[in-house]
Amino acid sequence: MTALDCLNIGEVSANLAQVRSRSAVAIDCMSAETCATLSNLADQLQYRKARPVTGSVKTPVYQDFELDYEVPREHPFWRIAEALQSVFGPLLDGFRSEARSDSDTNFSLNDLIVQRYPPGCGGISPHRDHVEYRMIILIVLLSGDGDFRIHPERHEDEGAIIDFQPGQLLMMGAPGIASNFVRPFHSVRNITAMRRTIGMRFDRRLAGLST
Repeated sequence: MTALDCLNIGEVSANLAQVRSRSAVAIDCMSAETCATLSNLADQLQYRKARPVTGSVKTPVYQDFELDYEVPREHPFWRIAEALQSVFGPLLDGFRSEARSDSDTNFSLNDLIVQRYPPGCGGISPHRDHVEYRMIILIVLLSGDGDFRIHPERHEDEGAIIDFQPGQLLMMGAPGIASNFVRPFHSVRNITAMRRTIGMRFDRRLAGLST
């Protein structure tokens, strides 16, 4: 867990419970030096432009960023996912709810995406992550700025900005974290410095557990 040199397991545990009611919380997880090293690694990946418009005709999602969704398993970023799984797996075992299915007990950070948001890009408009992403969604912010906002509805002019800074880990709730948990709408806007993130999720489809 050397990359997570500022992560406090007690702080993870204390804030994880808040995710059930607050949708998303950010905590410290790595030093500025580690962020710089990992940012250099991130820039060596092969990126493609995100599809400009995704979602349905009635609820389009507008995207303007770069992504690498095919990070090799031997890449150091997967070691970060494994380290976080060793922390969150036991903690999530203690979360029991009506919404949690038997397949949620197989929690594994099996989905990893690296994203870059260049200065001046449009980011991503309010959206909800796929329903098959379960329990908790984790995002490490390596560099840059921007507003990560939680929206009560799919409106860009409403919602609260989450204080989420480089070197922090964002914990965002997903189905199974609590009974009747509602997937939050969220967006990223107002980027003026290169924003680099590592996103990690438990995708039941990849595990062959989708319902």
